[in-house]
Amino acid sequence: MPNLDDHRTDPVLVDSTLSLDQVRAGLAHHEAAHAVVAAALGVPCTRVRVMRVTRADGTGWTGSTSYENARVSAYGLALIAAAGEHGELYHLAATGLLTRATARTACSTHDRDTAISAAGSLGFTIVLDGPAPADPDQGATWTEVSEEARDLVAELWPTVTAVAEALLLAPDFTLTGNDVSDLIARTRIGLEGEHHDR
Repeated sequence: MPNLDDHRTDPVLVDSTLSLDQVRAGLAHHEAAHAVVAAALGVPCTRVRVMRVTRADGTGWTGSTSYENARVSAYGLALIAAAGEHGELYHLAATGLLTRATARTACSTHDRDTAISAAGSLGFTIVLDGPAPADPDQGATWTEVSEEARDLVAELWPTVTAVAEALLLAPDFTLTGNDVSDLIARTRIGLEGEHHDR
């Protein structure tokens, strides 16, 4: 698949309106959403991490998710890219931290631009403004992609949360692809057990 590794070029600076722990938690849910939605679309990840970075204007935090070279549609690539922002927004809302300022922090134009470029390399057009190609096999709007990604994150939220929580507890805030696969499998079994008990 085209290179869709997520790495925020503008890390969240430590002087954010959020505390350091809150910044890391948001990033963990962002990266977990990428990884879990990718797995649901048949694209396992190889590593998920949250890390500290230093830039000229200060120290900040960012995240990165890398993937196996699996076959996936251009639209699927875009869904994986769009999922991160929704994972972070969903987490902020669930913890009572969602404001205009924190929503801006979660905004992932880097993911969107990467998705548009990767889809374009596969002959699929994603448009920001204006109508999409008439044939849905040829393209979509970013709004369509984002809304479907939001729904996927909501549907997979227990798994996203499980991966994010494990990521925050992991050494160096890093999980391997096998770690993520095991968490997804365990969460699925747990959810099926809860459903069966009802």
